Amino acid sequence: MKHIAKKALELGLIAFSSVALLSCSAEAPIRTAKYAEQGLYSAGLSDDGSSALIGSVQHGGSYWVNAVNERRFNWNHAAGEFSSIVGVDIDPSGLYAATGGARTLVLWNTTTGMSEGFWSTPGDIQSLKLTQNGNNALIGLNDQTARFFDIKNGGIKQTLRTGATVRAVDVMSDGSIGITGDDLSNVILWNLQTGEKIHQWTLSNDIASVALSSDGKYAFGAAQLGNAKIWSTRDGKELTNIDTGALQYRNVTLSQAVFSQDNRFILVGGMNSTVSLVQVSTGAIQKEWRIYLPKGRPAGASVLALSFAPGNRYYAIGSNGYLNVLE
Repeated sequence: MKHIAKKALELGLIAFSSVALLSCSAEAPIRTAKYAEQGLYSAGLSDDGSSALIGSVQHGGSYWVNAVNERRFNWNHAAGEFSSIVGVDIDPSGLYAATGGARTLVLWNTTTGMSEGFWSTPGDIQSLKLTQNGNNALIGLNDQTARFFDIKNGGIKQTLRTGATVRAVDVMSDGSIGITGDDLSNVILWNLQTGEKIHQWTLSNDIASVALSSDGKYAFGAAQLGNAKIWSTRDGKELTNIDTGALQYRNVTLSQAVFSQDNRFILVGGMNSTVSLVQVSTGAIQKEWRIYLPKGRPAGASVLALSFAPGNRYYAIGSNGYLNVLE
């Protein structure tokens, strides 16, 4: 690369469980806001839901303050044009954000709005996640690798070879371990200091989403139109099986997931416009919501970003360009 771009429960308390999504009544958002006119390529939320970063179909990249629905910055990769932003993230501190184009990666300062690193990538970006203070980025590429990259100074720290396009990634805030999901149906946990595999799990189809708990004790992975599971990263054992096939006998693709800070819950969002709050230890659904769908087309929307917020509130962004506040 060069210039040019989440107190854990004890493992003994975790029981195998099966979750039937959409089994209870879905509630509506308490507030929505329109962030894009013609839908989104990508979206990200800060850990507390206070800010959002989107890559819209019509207007490129933009950074938002959610309390007042204010577009604070417009971020594009070339002057005078709206870039196709296919991957975005806000770092755990909220001080930095990253946008990924086809083969460009840019680090932004969320206070000043200025770029602090502009890089080219060896493959097309599919997904990206930042470590604390935006020091490093784990990026999933279509060249059958994920790269752990020093996004502030430049330089590839690790090249993680999967043998297939890497569709989904997540990383510990300290950069110690990362997780990838690829088109060979594999979810892989990596030691990012050595580049070695820690665990590898295989699901029923290409991987749509992955997530790590903030302390790195739990991992999540979901297959496209297939199964979804939670594992212990300590011993690699399966803890919870999430049954995604409760909607009209068709499996629902879970497009996003995020663990709560205390690891008691996982918030999952699907390509069927639904967000579910699931108890990690039992697999029981605590609550469900359907994100806002305006009249007309498109009739549905995928969940592109999720976050837990203070006061038992949750945030979700749909591919139709709407921010949803859930309670």
